[in-house]
Amino acid sequence: MKILLLSPNQIHRYNWGHQLFRNEIGKQHNVLYYGEGFPRFKKKLNVKQIMKQMKFQPDVIMTYGWRYSKDFEGLGQIKNIPKVHITVDYGRPKGVIIQNKFFAKNKYDLAFAITTRAQALQRKNHIAPTVKLLPFSVDTNIYKPLTLPKRDIVLAAFTTRPDIYPNRIAAVKTLRDFGIKVMSKRVVQRNLIRWINQAKVTITSNNIFHSLSLRYTETLGCGGFLLADRPEDFKLLGFKDGVHLVLYKNVNDLKDKVKFYMSHNKKRREIEKQGMRFVRKNHSCKVRVKQMTKMIREELKI
Repeated sequence: MKILLLSPNQIHRYNWGHQLFRNEIGKQHNVLYYGEGFPRFKKKLNVKQIMKQMKFQPDVIMTYGWRYSKDFEGLGQIKNIPKVHITVDYGRPKGVIIQNKFFAKNKYDLAFAITTRAQALQRKNHIAPTVKLLPFSVDTNIYKPLTLPKRDIVLAAFTTRPDIYPNRIAAVKTLRDFGIKVMSKRVVQRNLIRWINQAKVTITSNNIFHSLSLRYTETLGCGGFLLADRPEDFKLLGFKDGVHLVLYKNVNDLKDKVKFYMSHNKKRREIEKQGMRFVRKNHSCKVRVKQMTKMIREELKI
């Protein structure tokens, strides 16, 4: 397919996983990336002008995340080319109202949601005629095992905003009060990959919607051991507690499980290997783009 993908280049951002996914689309299709950070970008051009200037007639116009798509004008006037949007952050009431106006203006033909909860809400609000599920994935060419020695450290390198992630601060405090060494300094991109490989245990705690975040696929893609509170879509996406990763019920349960798996290396390594194989087989960017392509072709008859 020929795809015009309207989005800024975020390869240098801390959460570059979004751009790594978009980069994979270009490995499987003829993609013109247009947005801030890409060559020949001009801020004031509308979508028709972009296609004319770039001499590119796509089969599909795609946008990713409303925050990164709202400045592109003229999408609603495009009638002869299917339009697809991949939503990323849809759920908080105030944001939903703003985003619904964006979708009504741009008249998308197909939308993708990262969780079933978001998918149901998007369908209810009729943001597009069809809304499909497209969960997060990981670039397994970059997030991979490294030959680094393990250290008796728990990695908790995550954002700690209590209004969005209510249990993260308590999780870190509980472990430290118990005398467990926790690395909570913010690390990103390749530094994060190195830390996942070095830490015996990586922990995470879900947002207020219990969304299965990038940290799940990132950690398991590296062959890391993950302790997490149960996210939505866990079983739907094929994850198994005690097989691919380990779930905890509360901060005290987290403390007990950290202590257990830090000292039981054989059991921890078994879960690490199973989780890595599972994610690399089922939740890589390569796999996810193939799934997305199939849904686009089926729904839009391309």
